[in-house]
Amino acid sequence: MIRLPLGLTATLVLPALVLTPWHAAHADFHVESPYEIDLGELEIEHNGSDSVDPRAGVGGQQSYTMEFGTGLTSWWHSEIEFGFDNDPSNGQPTLLTQVVTENTFELTEPGEYFADFGFYIEYGQSTTHGSAAASNELTFGPLIAKDIGPTTHTVNLFLTREVGPDQTTHGLDFTFAWQSRWNLWAPLSPAIEIYGDTGVLGDAPRLSQQQLIVGPVAVGSLNLHDLGLGNAGKLKYELGWLFGATAASPAGTLRWRVELEIPF
Repeated sequence: MIRLPLGLTATLVLPALVLTPWHAAHADFHVESPYEIDLGELEIEHNGSDSVDPRAGVGGQQSYTMEFGTGLTSWWHSEIEFGFDNDPSNGQPTLLTQVVTENTFELTEPGEYFADFGFYIEYGQSTTHGSAAASNELTFGPLIAKDIGPTTHTVNLFLTREVGPDQTTHGLDFTFAWQSRWNLWAPLSPAIEIYGDTGVLGDAPRLSQQQLIVGPVAVGSLNLHDLGLGNAGKLKYELGWLFGATAASPAGTLRWRVELEIPF
């Protein structure tokens, strides 16, 4: 575990709060937690989303990921992700669009300070060419979590910078994600999630043209030995429906996540 004094933690986190994705073409809807280290476990994860909207090019946006990761130390978790997306605005079918390396660092011990802090950074290498070509991306920012009674509140504040020859923007795009979960029962707990994308800092559109979706999510986990499967690990799952809160957002987005943690 990296044990940082609070002043140093603030030095690392606060600049990202001030400077610090979700892009419609690569919607990995999942609130990252500073606790997801999984040392001694192989993590296999699938995320997916599908937007519903009568407007052409807005409805039918689909995104799927397959991820493989493990904890490299007690404070560092690393993953490789394969991202598949489509673009209904130009008829692009679902393609492998990115190969991503993700890294999560736990910066403080749970309960050590008024909140728990982590740091997230990923690099996405585009695999698209020709008319479907997209830029590479670097995303980073703080992870903040806080338990209040039987509830857990987690926020991600990320900056994304496009890099490479196919950039469409040259600034920092700010995105945020929030989950408030009532820890009612491990196999099934209710939560509320919010995802937003303000656009490029310094050139953000008005609020109605920004991406903002919010809605209920069911969150759960099962220890597979409780199902008679021995020491097979843990199954985690999430299913939610997110409503568009601005004119630029899809009217609805179905999102899901399944993760299998296998000890080794």
